Amino acid sequence: MSIELDVLVGHPEHDLLFVATQVARAAGLKDPAGAANAHRSKGLRGLSLERLMAFEAMSLPKDSQGRTLRTTTTLFNEPDVYGMLLKGHAPQSEPFRKWVTEEVLPTIRKTGSYSAEAIVI
Repeated sequence: MSIELDVLVGHPEHDLLFVATQVARAAGLKDPAGAANAHRSKGLRGLSLERLMAFEAMSLPKDSQGRTLRTTTTLFNEPDVYGMLLKGHAPQSEPFRKWVTEEVLPTIRKTGSYSAEAIVI
């Protein structure tokens, strides 16, 4: 779907964690940092790297260009990523939005489940 995001793995409570500003940028939001902070301040699941490091014995991860992430970096779990991509308006997030709203959700409503493995490409 032409969206590339850095993914952090290994957290005991979250299979995958994503850098919030990257998600907001991929969603085409005008102020990615502001959107990430607003999402977090609404009491949603945004998690700061600083808070994660306080609970975990972990070193600062690096982004895809090898730069160390700041401790104030906001991280999203999968539901946060999906929510932000669904409300975004960037052309690169349109295929994701269409797939979720035109294929995945209708299939779940009709059959009670969705299996990506059943799709023949």
